[in-house]
Amino acid sequence: MIAAVRDRVAARLGGAETGLTVVEVIVAGVILVVGSLGVLGMVDTASRNTFRAEQSQLLNNVLQREMEEIKALPYGQLGLETMPSQESGANNPNARVEGTAFDTNRGAGTALKPMISGGSLASGPEPFQVEDVKGSIYRYVVWDNCPGTTCADGEYLKRAIVVAKLDSTAPGGSERRYQELQGQIVDPEAEPSVNPGPAPGGGTVTPWLLWLTDTTCDRTEPQTPKERKEVGDHLAHNTRGACANRLQAGNVPGAPDLLWPAAPPLSDETPVYDYATDIGPKVDPALDKGLQVMVGDECAAMPATEVATVPDSDENMFRKLHKWVTPPISSGATDLKLTGEATLSLWTQSIEKGVYPVTICVWLFVREAGADTAVVRPLESLTYFTYAESPWPSSGWTEITVSMSFKDAKSGGQVALPPGSRLGLALSVDKIDEALGSGIQTLYDDPSFDSRIQLDTTGTLPTWP
Repeated sequence: MIAAVRDRVAARLGGAETGLTVVEVIVAGVILVVGSLGVLGMVDTASRNTFRAEQSQLLNNVLQREMEEIKALPYGQLGLETMPSQESGANNPNARVEGTAFDTNRGAGTALKPMISGGSLASGPEPFQVEDVKGSIYRYVVWDNCPGTTCADGEYLKRAIVVAKLDSTAPGGSERRYQELQGQIVDPEAEPSVNPGPAPGGGTVTPWLLWLTDTTCDRTEPQTPKERKEVGDHLAHNTRGACANRLQAGNVPGAPDLLWPAAPPLSDETPVYDYATDIGPKVDPALDKGLQVMVGDECAAMPATEVATVPDSDENMFRKLHKWVTPPISSGATDLKLTGEATLSLWTQSIEKGVYPVTICVWLFVREAGADTAVVRPLESLTYFTYAESPWPSSGWTEITVSMSFKDAKSGGQVALPPGSRLGLALSVDKIDEALGSGIQTLYDDPSFDSRIQLDTTGTLPTWP
């Protein structure tokens, strides 16, 4: 760079080798320093993204290990040695404690359940370290409500909640919100007098984790951005149709995106893409990342479980409602059932850091075998589940947790997923006051921001390529 400056000076002076002045050396030095700062900034960003991805994967492993150890305990020992006390702080799990009750809906105040004492579990916080990732574990055990009337004779159903909170570190950037895992545990000795469905304890409950991807469901497995027709940023997918419709943008019904049983892989570069470049207006394009979900109608009026076959009369409907489905359940999972408990973990923030309240709605449904373009069956008796925050997270990507308890609206009890059927998830933003905000942003299919759903199941989990 200095040589280039010298050559230009020499050319200006007719080719004479006159050397460099002090001013020219300083200018060349400034240019070199500015360029180096840009390179160092990119290296720092890549380092932070890699460390965040490592944190996410390790936390998933820690939470799964803790839950497996809890479920291996005798049922009588499933309780807390000492009750936790309420503490303050939005990122403190104990802020959800109210007296002897705990809010299983992540502080929304809508799911307070009595905690169980007299057990062998330490409530925490208990420090942990895996490689260079450090944090604390919190544990809670509560009495849960039983589906149907299977527990009318007593309290035979408990819920364990395990929370992992990371220590603040410079490589990880700002403080990350804690992650949690919930699971139901049934008394194996329960013998209710009224038993309309499977007997409590009739099968081992296995968590089934499914990650939200940016690959349409006509594919047999997720693709990387380089493998997809779209590279990086792209138009919003229309997910209102059948998988056979393949990738579509605009008001043409297309394939939903995939739900997949593996986390996004780590890579040398993990850029955050914009999954809806057609949604605006954009005041600051640098803040436009992930999928933007526009404010829709009232959630009760949204066509969440329908399979569209023609363009919608509302040409923005596909921008207000987004869907994901699994591949067809494999033939080896003939006994797969959902127990009726699920937890959606979603990375989100407001659009362009706007400060406004938001209520999101979440649907779970089954597309029965051979009904990809016709009938779908909602799983919950209340039609949909809601989650609200006021204001919605606006200072950066934040992980929220939506707890769901449901039953088969068709037959009650556990939900069977026969071979050939698909499990589906739909997401929209309720129309509370459209003037307050234009919707939300969500991020997924990224190792640092791995939005996912966990469902409690019995039977054999499906296998896909």
